[in-house]
Amino acid sequence: MLGLPVVSLELVDPRFYHLDTALAVLDDHTIAYYPPAFSTAAQEQLSALFPDAIVVGSADAFVFGLNAVSDGLNVVLPVAAMGFAAQLRAAGFEPVGVDLSELLKGGGSVKCCTLEIHP
Repeated sequence: MLGLPVVSLELVDPRFYHLDTALAVLDDHTIAYYPPAFSTAAQEQLSALFPDAIVVGSADAFVFGLNAVSDGLNVVLPVAAMGFAAQLRAAGFEPVGVDLSELLKGGGSVKCCTLEIHP
């Protein structure tokens, strides 16, 4: 339909129950992800497809920093994901931290608070 390939990525860590808890699309060419959440094969696919991806550490992954929303420049993410925010800034993005500590208790973050509307 869109002429884009579909890539299957296996999550192997049960703490990351949806793809959007372990991977964030930042713009048309850039992603951020937490490698240990994925199988070895998925990690290899991601590194081949996105050699310049932002690799996020455990502390930021465990506060669902990757459950972020990006418009291609501004990235809304949990304020607790401080390391990821610094990585974003270094890569030319504008991180916008929000306190979603109560939502984190239920296993969610920024992306869980959104509704996508398509024309």
